[in-house]
Amino acid sequence: MTPKVIAICGYIGSGKSQVAAILRQWGYKTVDCDRLARQIADEPEVVRQAAALLGDGYVVNGKLNRPLIRERVFADPKLLDKYQMLFFDKVRARLVELAEQSSDVLFVEIPVLDAFDFPWNEIWCVVSDREKLVERVQKRDGVTAQSVSVTLSWQKKCTSATNTIFNNGDLSALENAVRGALISSGINQSE
Repeated sequence: MTPKVIAICGYIGSGKSQVAAILRQWGYKTVDCDRLARQIADEPEVVRQAAALLGDGYVVNGKLNRPLIRERVFADPKLLDKYQMLFFDKVRARLVELAEQSSDVLFVEIPVLDAFDFPWNEIWCVVSDREKLVERVQKRDGVTAQSVSVTLSWQKKCTSATNTIFNNGDLSALENAVRGALISSGINQSE
């Protein structure tokens, strides 16, 4: 049986990870594309490619210096595209493998929906008011509102959502919104 693969996307701080955590708690299989990318970033081949692209100063003890890289690539759109291309094909390949191993439904938390072509069955977009986004990311990452605004300016709005999950309230409200998305998608609840 081919699994239903559902993308969970949204701006930084929107609550994608919280939605995925709720789904995992309810027994659904989830995949975090950021986590896959971090695993891929540790591969020696990718470290070499990143050093060739950015310079040896962006590698420390054989690992990518992510904060320094983030600062540089977000200041240069062309460099950002080149850097991301080091990861996208590899993430897609791993995602295909994981989907093939799934039997029913697989939820995929993905920050860059158009990073690669994938036959999503559905796209769930998690949305929040901008003030909430900034507040959450500042609290989580210890960064300035300006830093969050720069990141948000690079992110694209999801325009192809099959379900929209609003996340401006508390955890209970978010759980109810996820239940609603499951129902509208015809997925039996596992909880």
